[in-house]
Amino acid sequence: MTSTDVLLPMPGSGGWWQSSDEELTAALRMAGELRNRAEAVTAAVLAEMSSRGVFATYGYPSLVALQRDLLRVSTTEAKKRSTRAELLHPTREGASEHAAVAPLTAQAAGEGVLNPGQVDAIAEVMNAVPADIDAAERAGYEKILVDLAQQATPMVLRRAGRHLLARLDPDGAEPRDEELAEPERELVWSWNRDNKLKLKATLDSESGQLLETLLSALSKPRPRVDGLPDQRTAGQRQGDAFAELLEYTQRATERPTEAGETPVVTVSMSLNQLLRRNTTSGSVPTAPDLFADTPTLNWECPVTAEQARRLACDARIVPAVLGSNSEILDLGRETRTATRAQRRALAARDGGCVMCSRTVRWCQAHHMVPWEHDGSSDVDNLCLLCSACHRLVHHAGWEVRMAAGGGPECLPPAWLDPAREPRRLTAPHTEPLG
Repeated sequence: MTSTDVLLPMPGSGGWWQSSDEELTAALRMAGELRNRAEAVTAAVLAEMSSRGVFATYGYPSLVALQRDLLRVSTTEAKKRSTRAELLHPTREGASEHAAVAPLTAQAAGEGVLNPGQVDAIAEVMNAVPADIDAAERAGYEKILVDLAQQATPMVLRRAGRHLLARLDPDGAEPRDEELAEPERELVWSWNRDNKLKLKATLDSESGQLLETLLSALSKPRPRVDGLPDQRTAGQRQGDAFAELLEYTQRATERPTEAGETPVVTVSMSLNQLLRRNTTSGSVPTAPDLFADTPTLNWECPVTAEQARRLACDARIVPAVLGSNSEILDLGRETRTATRAQRRALAARDGGCVMCSRTVRWCQAHHMVPWEHDGSSDVDNLCLLCSACHRLVHHAGWEVRMAAGGGPECLPPAWLDPAREPRRLTAPHTEPLG
């Protein structure tokens, strides 16, 4: 038996089927941590092999080629591991040394607390941080992402990274005149021999968000006529939604709705950003701040402050203080479901699912104190949850409550986190509403 065998979780004499749910969960957690540590060691070894040129010693043209034969992995996986090694660890090339892009991430990975997907997400973001950011500030930004990774998936880390990079350069690169006059949009199509049209498109962020918002309302699963669940794939549903959108456009008398209102792209930005006041210079944000400090489309897609100002100039401005037009946000127990105005307020406050950060359009309004337990339909008792997280709250022991500083926070079940440390992935876009 090797030392690795001693570390690996092992079933009892009767096999895993005799293990309790708690034992299976603990074994899975331990196996995941060991895998994370092994990947961290792999990255460190590959970095040293790259520095020494070990692959050439054995007659290989590259470290990728050596990995393919030695580890029997695909070229794609070998390239990913080589890139990870070069970003996490310093490497040498002749007399010059290349510093690590994400040293704190390498340390956390070595402790087993970051999986390879999280490592790659953080390393990609740190590699894109502008070179003129000093070392101390870079370390502060990396620590934010490493801390966020304790409760976030790679998808959320990449989203936070996009906000971080947008924050570091809020107005973006100065656009060329032709870019302002003609945004990058391309649509090509061709007919095949079966008289089916094939499409390929590239859209700028504004048009892309608008199309995604319109299609999202139409591509939800629908029960069949016989009552069985929708058997269409996501691609088929989106194709049907696009065809419906064309019909709606042709008639121009009907509009699809989502969450009770026609689709709309919302531009979110602070008053300081609108007035060109710089309040972020020299400060390191907290993880929730990454989602609140940058202008966005639909609280998801970061845009430059200049883009947001232009959209605000061309659009009809909605008052930031919702309810100023006599819209009632706090309904007590008069109704169980959230109104359109309340959903707008929740979108502005939560920015998406408060557990996983999924975008607003996929979310439902959830009563933190259940309706059946005398919970009201006031905004202070509502939060946004996607359907998957909504099920977890109702069936897996998660709890959502209002934090002392305002805004919802999530408490994991004891089996997942014995300390039940509150988690919060998004920050309010406005002052708490009530």
